[in-house]
Amino acid sequence: MKEEWILVASRDEARIFSRRGMGPLALICDIGNPLGRLKSQEIESDSPGRSTDNRMRARHAYSTEESMRDRALRDFYREVLERIEKADFAHQYDTLTLIAEPRLLGIIRALLPPGVKSSVTREIPKDLSFEDDKNILARLSQ
Repeated sequence: MKEEWILVASRDEARIFSRRGMGPLALICDIGNPLGRLKSQEIESDSPGRSTDNRMRARHAYSTEESMRDRALRDFYREVLERIEKADFAHQYDTLTLIAEPRLLGIIRALLPPGVKSSVTREIPKDLSFEDDKNILARLSQ
């Protein structure tokens, strides 16, 4: 019987479940992201640097394309996906289902290692991070 892994993702937590066939969900791990609930201002230590435009005598702030909060989120999911990739190499699962709110699902999709990408059979663009096992299972059955 095939083993399915389900990643239920949010900004502050990643839960990985396993399921054989149509059986119940079994929690494999629950990984917390302590930076997930913080605001960007709480993560960043100082304001961006400044520059002066000599022609107009104006000062401009340098901006980064990615906020510290987004960078912390990407780093967190790189670690989570590294665990999933190791499990893929060890043949611990056959298929992978991703469940996350749409924007986070896009971030996870972009970070997926090539070997893991081929294992993904379903994506559910919904935030089910606050749901219990029964509600997640009901959503998987739809």
